Formats: sequence, C-alpha cells, structure tokens
Amino acid sequence: MTVLGLGTAVLLRVFRFKNHINIPASGLQFVVVIFEIDVAFVCVETGGLMALFFYKEKNKDIRAAAYLRLSIEDGDKAESNSIGNQRELIRDFVAERPELHLVGEYADDGYTGTNFERPGFTQMMEDIKSSKINCIIVKDLSRLGRNYIEMGKYLEQIFPMMGIRFIAINDNYDNANTESSDSDSIVVPFKNLLNDSYCRDISIKVRSQLDIKRRKGEFIGGYAMYGYCKDERNKSRLVVDEYAAEVVRSIYRRKLEGMSAKAIAEQLNSEGVLAPSEYKRLCGLNYHSGFKAGTHAKWQAIQVLRILKNEVYTGTMVQGKRQKINYKIKKIRDVEESGWIKVPNMHEAIIPQKLFDTVQEVLKLDTCASKGQQTVNLFSGMVRCGGCGQNMVRRAVSKNGKKYVYLHCITNHNGLGCSSHLISESKLAEVVLAALQGKIQQISGLEQRLDEINEIPKNQRRLKSVEEHMKMLEQEEQKYQTLRRQLYEDMSNGIVSKDEYKEFSRSFNEKVENIRKAKTEMNRQLDSLNNLDVEHLPWIEDFKSYQNLTSLNRRVLVELVESITVYDKEHIHIQYRFDQEIRNVLEYCNSIPTTETEGSTV
Repeated sequence: MTVLGLGTAVLLRVFRFKNHINIPASGLQFVVVIFEIDVAFVCVETGGLMALFFYKEKNKDIRAAAYLRLSIEDGDKAESNSIGNQRELIRDFVAERPELHLVGEYADDGYTGTNFERPGFTQMMEDIKSSKINCIIVKDLSRLGRNYIEMGKYLEQIFPMMGIRFIAINDNYDNANTESSDSDSIVVPFKNLLNDSYCRDISIKVRSQLDIKRRKGEFIGGYAMYGYCKDERNKSRLVVDEYAAEVVRSIYRRKLEGMSAKAIAEQLNSEGVLAPSEYKRLCGLNYHSGFKAGTHAKWQAIQVLRILKNEVYTGTMVQGKRQKINYKIKKIRDVEESGWIKVPNMHEAIIPQKLFDTVQEVLKLDTCASKGQQTVNLFSGMVRCGGCGQNMVRRAVSKNGKKYVYLHCITNHNGLGCSSHLISESKLAEVVLAALQGKIQQISGLEQRLDEINEIPKNQRRLKSVEEHMKMLEQEEQKYQTLRRQLYEDMSNGIVSKDEYKEFSRSFNEKVENIRKAKTEMNRQLDSLNNLDVEHLPWIEDFKSYQNLTSLNRRVLVELVESITVYDKEHIHIQYRFDQEIRNVLEYCNSIPTTETEGSTV
C-alpha cells in the first residue's frame, strides 16, 4: 500500500469552489468531497483499486503573525497608526481567540504601502513558504498595502492559493469567514481603492510641499553635495565644508590647465584624496554610492565631470533634476534642464560664476590629450579653418631627426575637401602671444582712461561724439524733408515733370528712411552707453592678471580667447572673450572728449 500527501494549498486551489465532482477513469468512479478549507489528502492504492479521501484536520494549529506598517503617507493619522498601537490592538485581538497562536511579528516602519518591496513583508512571505506561519493579522487593510491592484492579487489569489488565513481587524475582514465572503467580495475592493486613492492624494500633497521648498531655495536632499554640508541649525541650508571645497577648487584649476576628467581623477587618487562617498562616511554619514572599486571607493572621471558641471558651486540652488515616475513606481527619470528649479544666491559660492562659465565653455572643446600626456594640446579645440569653418587638427612630422608640429584643416585629406590652411604650431603660438600681449596692454590703457572719466561727476559727463553724430543725422533728415517739399512746389510750378517728381521723391524717401534707422540705432547706443556700469568690469582684472605674460599656456588661452580662425599664415583672426563688452567700453571712452578730463579736478 502506498500513501501520498499533498499540501493544503494544492487542494484549496483545485477544489475550493466545488462540493463534489465525479471523474470517470478506466471504469473507476472517483468521488471527491470537500468539507472545509483546512483539509488533508490521502491516496490509498491496493489491488488495482484507488480511493481518494478528503477530511477535515482536527485541532488545526493556527500559527498567526502580526504585520505592522507605518509611513509618511499616513499623514495626520500617524499617531493612531503607530507601530505600538498596531501591536497592542493585534495582541488584544489574539488574546480573545484561543484558536490563534501569535508566533511572530513583522514590521516595516517608514515604508510606503504603494508597493510590496519591504524587508518585513518580504521576510514574512519567506516564512509563509517555509510553513512557519499560516495566518496574517493586520490592524486594517491599508497596513498590508495601499496599491489597489496588488492588494487584489494577494487577497484573491496569492493568500488563498497558499492556504493563508488573512485577518484585518478594523475592517472586520477574515477570509476564513465563509458567511461574509459574498459581501467582502464587493466591499473589500472598494476599501482597497479608497486606500489607493488616499495614498495618491497624500503623495500629491507631499510633492507639492517639497516643490514649494525647492522654489524657496531650501535644500531638501538627504545628503549635501560634495563641498558642502548641512547647517546644524537649519538642515535646509548649505554651508561650505572647507576641506572638500578646496578639492573642488583644485578640480576647476586643473581643468583650466588642460587636464582631462580622467587625468584629474587619477591625480586625486594618487594624492590620497578621499572620494566623495568615502569622505562622507568618514564624516559619519551613512552614505552609499555606486562608485566603488575594491575595498574603498576611488575618484572616477564621471564624478569629476559632475562637479565641473554642477551650478550649485556658484551659490545657486539647483534641484528637481530627477523625479519618480509616480507614487507607485520607485523608478527615477531625468528631467529636462528647462524643468529644473534654480534659485540664485542661496548659499556661499565655492566657484565664481565667471570661472564656472569659462569651464563650461572649455568642456565643449575637443580636449583629447595626446598619447602619454595628462594635459591636452595647447590649441586643442580652439582653432578653426578660415575656409570651411571646421576644426584644425594637430599633426607631428619628423624630418632630419627634428620634430615639427603643424595644424591643418580636418576636411583636407589627400587634396580632397578644403585646402589644408597649414600653419606651424610654433608660428601660431608666436602670433597669438603677440596679439594677447597687445590686447592686455590695450585693456590696461582702457582702465586708465576709465579712471580719468570717473573723476568727472556723472551729471557733467557728455557723450559728445555720439551726441554730435545724432545732431548731424537730424540735420541731414531735415535737409531731405525740405528738398522733398521744394520738389513738390517745382512740380506744381511745372519746373519738373510728374515722372521726375516720382523718381526724386522715391530717392528722398529712401534717404530719410535710412537716416531714421541710423537714428534708432544711435539712440540704442546712447542708451547703452548711458547705462553702462563702467565701475564694475571684472573682465578688466582677468586681462590685467596676465600683464607679465611671456609665454602661452592652456589656462590663459581658455580664459581670454574664445576661438582662433586661420585664413593663412599671415591672416589670423582671434576672437577674445568679452569682445562685445570691450567694444562698448571703447565706444564709451571715445565718446567723451579728452578736454573734459584734462580740465577736471578731483
């Protein structure tokens, strides 16, 4: 005789909704009887006959577990839903029911009910699979979860299939109570839907509150970015961490000197500078990062780039770069920069705005270093071809044991595309150095001229040249207006024909229109000059800092030069940074007569 046993879950899944079934097989009639939920199965085979028996287990041991959960979505109900209150309610409930034996407790404090990825719940399900428990007791349905779809799966499919009794005390729900199963099948889904809706409303309120904080410039992140720490007196405010801030400043300096992000990271590692995640842990923060290799995290190129691109270091609070898809899905998605929330001047700057802007321009350049070098080539990414506008690339040639370096148009290859526009790197460096020295000298002289002008009270300054030009234009306009009236009189008196009148009149009208356009532009220039803040020109200091320049380096180029265009060896155009500002100041200085400064007194 052979005896086989199957678990309750299998039986329940097959026979739950039938009182009996008849299955003919090889002339043998099988009769199946289902008594209640808790059943056992025995198969007895003897002499070619088989019988199936189902019977109710007597004195079934109900091993119950209490499940407790609390999260931010509970809002103003957090006190009533506290872990302690849930535990007390469940214990009182079990004490009144001797058939229930409380053998375990699982708690998720601070975990949302919108999904079931919780450590306590996960452990409980593992213990269910190993038959340690067969009953779950919660305060109410919302403690188990607030996701309408997932709750339905657990209540209607997973728990019944696994033979798990589920009790929600305050909702008066017990899946072992067959008398109320019909009503529960209607009411419970509605309760789950309401719980889901409540969670959604709370999520909207929380997001709205966080958005208000972001727009006020308050920091709402869990950890301050590297270089800052949270103010002990106000966790929503950032203060400078001097040690880390100096590392940030060194990263920016090295970038201006031509180092790549990878080279900067390698140098920081060789100097023993702790990576951001390691430094935060050293400061006592429970911080985890994905940048880990070996026992300790190391600096990586991507970390360096993030620091170089982070506007927070200029004193601007930047938040809202990433967001959750919705309140049910933890997955994070990036937000377009137009959707970021930026609030300037919210904390002390580590990097000046001008330096930050310069580095952003440098990052756009082709900054590939030659093999075996840590820094990029002197003119890398800065030189353009005057013929086609494309980049010029560097090429080294050896001849008679000597190495010569040239720059040529990238589109020129074997005589195809643009012409080479070939120029020696040393020749280009010589020309650019001389031009920079001249520009620096010009700026120094410009500063002296501004100092002279500033000695004159503002109400006594006259933009004479501009005003005289404007007066000349007005006189010219008046002249053509007069000629046009005389022309009409000449036509009326028969001195000129009608056709001659039309021709001359058209010519005069064009001249008047051109004069009016010139006056509009002149008025714009006059307003611009009058509003020019000549007392705050930080770019003058940028040029003056290189007054003793005797040789070119990468830093002076990226700080003062925007681009270099090579037409041929003798025709090279240098586009300086702040070119428009320089022209405005030059125009302003030229518009004020020298005699006014000569006759002025302090």
